[in-house]
Amino acid sequence: MSELFAFGRAAENSDVSYGSAGDMKKTQYVLQLLGFPGHADTIKCLITAVEMGLETDSAVLDILDSNVKNDEYNQLSPFDMLPILKEADYYVSGALGIMSYIEARGLGTRLPPNNVGLLAKQNYWSDIACSDVGPHVDAIVQQVVLAPLSNIGPDENVIQQALAALSAPLVALDNELANNEYIIGKYSFADIHWSAYIHLLYEASQADFIDKHSNIKRWFDLIRTRKSFSGQNIIAYDLLPKLGDIQNKQLNSVVIDDY
Repeated sequence: MSELFAFGRAAENSDVSYGSAGDMKKTQYVLQLLGFPGHADTIKCLITAVEMGLETDSAVLDILDSNVKNDEYNQLSPFDMLPILKEADYYVSGALGIMSYIEARGLGTRLPPNNVGLLAKQNYWSDIACSDVGPHVDAIVQQVVLAPLSNIGPDENVIQQALAALSAPLVALDNELANNEYIIGKYSFADIHWSAYIHLLYEASQADFIDKHSNIKRWFDLIRTRKSFSGQNIIAYDLLPKLGDIQNKQLNSVVIDDY
């Protein structure tokens, strides 16, 4: 058994069926997610698991500890991509691969839109989130949330530079949401990518910066209360790591009670 994945229900029941009555659930296996709570890509994968109704046990790989990336980690993620997902004997690392895997494995209808125009629009806004927003959110989280964990004070210049760089993409998203409930009209991968970054900005004490964009605020208020895309009575936002979880290096697992 993998040392890194010796956690959760899947590890405890690797050779037997499981469930409240010993039966196999519809998901068949519980997924295992290894990531970090202050890491946007980990949050994206957690959201996707909730939206697609797949039970997922989570564990933390402490990226602040240089000793945790051992030989097994390098073998499972040779390009140093977090998070890492395991189901049975299958492993995949990195947000895009994991999100695609969970979506294809999940319950209910497909998450990507069937309309080719909407599909292109989803990918366009997802790309902006990852390329033009992600690095600057990471910089803010590093300064405001993670640096103090290592007894290092935040660099205000880095924070202000990151906020300045985020201004244009946030204005663009706010304009896009003016007439849309979700980013492309219906819930999609674009909402998942942006949700992770906006959530981390809130947890990094940037509420005033976000809330001045009224359409983003309205959209994220909706994100905070929406139930699973696949129909389960579970809300992804309730499981997202809050500031205390990030500071204490804790990740929630996904447990589905209604199938």
